[in-house]
Amino acid sequence: MKRTYKTSLSPLQQKKLYRISLLLVVIFLLALFFTPDKGLFFLRRQKMRVVALNAEKQKLVEKNNALREEIKRVTTDVRYLEEVAREQHGLLKKDEMVFDFSPKEQKKRQ
Repeated sequence: MKRTYKTSLSPLQQKKLYRISLLLVVIFLLALFFTPDKGLFFLRRQKMRVVALNAEKQKLVEKNNALREEIKRVTTDVRYLEEVAREQHGLLKKDEMVFDFSPKEQKKRQ
């Protein structure tokens, strides 16, 4: 005896299949966007973090280069070393005196 299979779905079965497939698509999309440590929102946040870290790295590299240049100047340039000693540390040369002609009001504030 030969079996015959029904190939078409009834309207009720079509409706159920449509709802199930729609639900699966929605679940897949939600998983795609909101999966922790793998979702698209997480990846976007990580890319923004990488951009911020690269900008911070660039600033630190520039600051590091400036500090290296200053170290080089301090170790090799005697005039610059003297200027730094005078401005930042208030040092004077031998037999040198400082005269302060600022108004008394400013002295009291300091």
